[in-house]
Amino acid sequence: MGVRAAVLVVAAALLGASCSNSTLAPEDRAGYNRTPPPDVSQTEFVDYSTVPTGSPFTPVAPEGELLLVYFGYLSCPDVCPTTLAELGQALDLMPQEVASRFAVAMVSVDPERDNGPAIATYLDVFADRNHGLLAADEASLASSAEAFGVLYEVEDHEPGVASYDVGHSATVYVVDDQGLIVWELGFSADRDPQLTADTLESILNERYE
Repeated sequence: MGVRAAVLVVAAALLGASCSNSTLAPEDRAGYNRTPPPDVSQTEFVDYSTVPTGSPFTPVAPEGELLLVYFGYLSCPDVCPTTLAELGQALDLMPQEVASRFAVAMVSVDPERDNGPAIATYLDVFADRNHGLLAADEASLASSAEAFGVLYEVEDHEPGVASYDVGHSATVYVVDDQGLIVWELGFSADRDPQLTADTLESILNERYE
């Protein structure tokens, strides 16, 4: 069994995957939305999943698709892998033609320890279509986090120290092809990934069909 398959099997056990292909009304979906939807089309990152040396990336989904954006870090012991595993499981539960219209992006809030290629490799475990992202600098990270509504804090530490704490909000932002955050999934350690799959598919249908 490959690494990704093993992770998703564990996720299914933890999150209690079920079998349903229903389309959900807004009140039955996981998560919530903000009105008006925040516009993140002016934020910019460097993407290491498509080019190992990095290429400019704006968090706007391709036409007719949705981009699932998450802010986290590679040393996160629990929340980040649980969140990404849930997304991977949800995508695996969708019909292939539906799942192919989603991509997962992770922005590191710990650029001191995380490098771009490592983020891309990490995401390969959870989703085939992914974007491993870094902000250009600390100011860019702070402004981008503010645009999304992300809170994060890095513990004060001496330069070069390998161990320090990072706190961050753990929301998945669903971004459409206009760069608008059309839905948000808060962290849940035990959400049914089928509910996540149905929620995301419902949003896709509502947005584009």
